[in-house]
Amino acid sequence: MAVISFYSYKGGSGRTTTTLNTLYYIIQETRPKSSSPLIIVDADNESYGMSMLLRDTEKYCPPEVSLQGLGVRAQQDTFTSSGNPRDWRSYEKLNKYFIPVGNYFTNDIENDAVLLLRSDVTPAEQRASWETVFAMNNSTGKESRNLTAALDKMNLCDCTVVFDTPSGTQDMATFSLDNSDYIVCCMRPSVQFEKGTRLCFSKFIEKWTKTGNEKNIIFCPSAVPFRQMNIDSKVYPAHYTATLFASFREQMEIKAHASRGTVNIIWDMKEGVVPGIPEVDRFKWQECCLAKIGGDKEDERLAKEKYQKLARILAYAD
Repeated sequence: MAVISFYSYKGGSGRTTTTLNTLYYIIQETRPKSSSPLIIVDADNESYGMSMLLRDTEKYCPPEVSLQGLGVRAQQDTFTSSGNPRDWRSYEKLNKYFIPVGNYFTNDIENDAVLLLRSDVTPAEQRASWETVFAMNNSTGKESRNLTAALDKMNLCDCTVVFDTPSGTQDMATFSLDNSDYIVCCMRPSVQFEKGTRLCFSKFIEKWTKTGNEKNIIFCPSAVPFRQMNIDSKVYPAHYTATLFASFREQMEIKAHASRGTVNIIWDMKEGVVPGIPEVDRFKWQECCLAKIGGDKEDERLAKEKYQKLARILAYAD
């Protein structure tokens, strides 16, 4: 099983947009099946963007069909197979918490070959009968045990799991990152993102080094202006690549080297015409899966190429 987290040190990096658009190409590359689906976990239970983007607004989903529902309401027999334990479909009671979304991305696969564990459950929907308002905030209680048990079954069935995480060091962010093999860190080209991300990952890397929790980290500049702009006699984004990101890369390499092989950093997304994923004008007004839209605007074409590149790194990494 491959477990991937899309993460950012702070909000506003375009993390969910990057996740959504990369998912299309991951699905194309891996061709998931209903017996071993690709499972999207919207772990951001306070700013649940992925759930809103993928939710069928015409279809009512009860609040228990969610990450919060799995965390609070799942019982021991939820994780029992009724058939082949390596077939995800055999976990019938567990499957009730997931929403099929495969056909959102493509009609070339079964709808239940891609599943969403949504997180857009409001306190009002929970009707005060649930044990907590946001069930996953207690990372040491039953809620975390239930999600860990679900991950064990996903592993047995060779599923691909993609976390759209909260920002910072919230409980679910830490849970997602600790359980992931690959972490895609989205970061806008700015001083605050560079410094904050460096400090945040310095602490993460120190922790993973002590625990031996091996990680592959892909630092991915996002929403990068791709046009050559002159600002204060400097040409951007070339200046960003040669100064700010170069310094960031140097510092992160030092931290990774000190991990003694526990942390591997992949810089492939920094290479190319644009140092990361280019800013897309369409996303200022319309959140969407870009690969499903025709057109040959330069920003959209370059973005598609970068999303596909990221998907291939994730799909074919050792």
